[in-house]
Order: sequence, then C-alpha cells, then structure tokens
Amino acid sequence: MAYIKYKVAKQPFVHVPYWFISDYMPKALSGYTKVYLYLLAIFSDTSAPPLSLEEVSNHLDMLYSEVLQALKYWNDQGVICFSELSLDEFDLEFYFEKPKAKEDSPALPISKTIIRQTRPEYRTEEINLYLEDSPAVLKLFKVAEEYLGRLLTITDQKILFSLYDWLHMPFDLIEFLIEHCASNNHRAIHYIEKVAISWVDEGITTVVAAKEKVAMDKRYFKILNSLGASKSTLTSAERNCMNKWFDTYHFNMDVILEACKRTVMQTNKPSLNYADSILTSWYTDKVKSLEDIKALDKAHESKKALNTPTSSITPISNKVSQFNNMYSHDWDFDELEKLQREHITRKLNGGN
Repeated sequence: MAYIKYKVAKQPFVHVPYWFISDYMPKALSGYTKVYLYLLAIFSDTSAPPLSLEEVSNHLDMLYSEVLQALKYWNDQGVICFSELSLDEFDLEFYFEKPKAKEDSPALPISKTIIRQTRPEYRTEEINLYLEDSPAVLKLFKVAEEYLGRLLTITDQKILFSLYDWLHMPFDLIEFLIEHCASNNHRAIHYIEKVAISWVDEGITTVVAAKEKVAMDKRYFKILNSLGASKSTLTSAERNCMNKWFDTYHFNMDVILEACKRTVMQTNKPSLNYADSILTSWYTDKVKSLEDIKALDKAHESKKALNTPTSSITPISNKVSQFNNMYSHDWDFDELEKLQREHITRKLNGGN
C-alpha cells in the first residue's frame, strides 16, 4: 500500500494561502482542488499517522489514478513538492510561499481523466424516453440485470446510461465491463462506474483492448498476491516494474513467482523492490527457466562448500601410532628378581 510522508507546520486551523485561492484554484480542475484542500486539512495535524493514497481516494470517492494525477499537477505548478521515493512510498510537502512565475512554461496536456467534470444528472423522464426509443439501451439494462442478479434502480439506470452518453463507451464494451465486474464479485454500480472511468482514462475504447487489459491485470495481481500484497489498484511505477520483468527480462510467470517466493522467505513482507533485485541478478546470470535457477543454486552451494575451512582433527590411528612409537626398554626380569633377593638378604643381615 502506498504511503505519504508529509512535512507541514502544526497549526490550530487550516491555513490556505491567499495566492492559492486567487491565482491557482480558479484555473484548476475541481477534483484537483478537492485533493489539495483535503490533504492540507489532514496534514495540518502533525500527529496524524501516515495516510495512504488508497485511503484518500476512498474518502474523496475518486480513483487512485485521479488522486495521483492531481498531486502531480500541483507539483508541476510549484504549489507542493510531491515525489515517488520508491514503488510503494511517496513524499509530500506543502508550500506556503507563492511559487515564482515560470517564464514561457509549456501548457499542460489535457488529460482524458474524468476528474475534469462530473457525471450529468439525467431526469427519470429522459431515461424512460431512451428506453422507448432505443432498443440498444433496453438491451443493455436487461443484460445488466442478468449479470447483477437484481432489478435495476433508477440510479443504476442513470449511471449505466451515462457510460454510453457521458463516457462514450460502446454498448458491447459496457456489457463486457459489467460481465467482468460481476465475475469478480463486484456488483455495486458505483464500483462499475469507477472501473469504466479508469478504462476511458487509459484510452480503452474497444472490447479487444479491454480483454487485453484484464489479462494484464490478472498477471499483475497474481504477482502481488504471491507476495502477500492485497491491493485493488496499481501505481504506474508498479506496472512499469512488472512490465520490465516480462518485456525487458523476458521472464515467464514461473520464474517471477519463484522470485516472489524467495522475497517473502527472506523479508517476510511484500516488496517489489526486493523481488526486482532478485530478478535483475538472475537476468545478469542469463537465467531463463526454473532449471537455470536450480543450476545456479547448485553452483552457489558448491562454491560455498569449497570456501568453507576444513577441521584439523588428528585421526585416532595417528594417536595410537604415537604411543606405539614411544621409546621402550628391553628388561631382564630374571636378573631383576635375583638383585631384589640379594637386596632383601643384605637388609636382614644388618645391611651388609
């Protein structure tokens, strides 16, 4: 989960700079301002715990990508300092001095994200009129009821119609979207709407493109699940990292999952950075398969064994031979017995 580090002076109230309200807020999209003001209010309390971008997106009822784009926008404007420290950590600092004007600064490209506007509010009469005049809309609602397993409310109908009228999604793409969400046990209409916005934001306008995205997402989340990371969204940095494993390193899923397994065993926590270091080393060693990894492990163990000093223990047979090689005397026991008797006799005769 991505967390933000923050730096801001403690205040008894939320201090919004006048220059921000007068010079920057009028030109910004409403969603961007919402993100700025919300985070500024939260971060005014220096005792607050680190806040994740996913929590921010949930509180503001926005997509993760929308929150991230808003922060990047304000960073480009010089209003805040926002940077990605790693795959799962960010740094955020608010400025209270007005940024210096940028000379001949290029215009920011217009984003496709729907943060720039809100869904139109359709009247019930309008929806009923389209149901009467458009068989395609009627079919869409019936398909939605089949996948969602319930009758559509008027709110459901308005949101589904907006995907066609507001987001300009083809009917077959909307049907595939509903099928995809329902098959993953996501039948809430607002969840379906958020996924639709994210698809449009990424330029997905056909069923073929949507199927390719779903297949890619399954690969990403399979990797994250193997690391023990439970996430519903991905950052661009995470996608780029995993794409590198597939597209640059040309690893198959088995090799990547083996790296994830070793990451969990070594760190006991989900870490794309650690898994990336393993896969990078394997790429350097020209690993292509699990068999190559086994061979690499075996070579490592052999090298480790050769570098282990042997114990200098003297064999028992050598110790025995040391005793056998001791200097020994050739004793004449009969002569010794004779000398002993003579010595005793002299003692009895008074020592003579």
